[in-house]
Amino acid sequence: MLGNISIISSGLALSQQRLEASAHNTANLNTRPAAVLRVEAHEGPQGGVEGEVVAGDGPASPVVESVEQLTVSQQVVALKKALQAQSDMVGQLLDLEA
Repeated sequence: MLGNISIISSGLALSQQRLEASAHNTANLNTRPAAVLRVEAHEGPQGGVEGEVVAGDGPASPVVESVEQLTVSQQVVALKKALQAQSDMVGQLLDLEA
């Protein structure tokens, strides 16, 4: 059951990497030539996900970066709900043992 917390944690870390890459791209929209950063997700060796920052192709787009930031925001909300559900289940199990 604690493995689920590690998977959720890896998802949150990936979301942070994606948000940092998007922030970099947004901050450098008017800088030429600025390297566009993207984060590629891969399955981790112990489960969960790991992110790798890679150079993207083409110039950064404010629309693409806005969508990326909104997507990451929604993923964090979903991961927070999953973490809360996990916490509730552990609490219920501990109540059963008492």
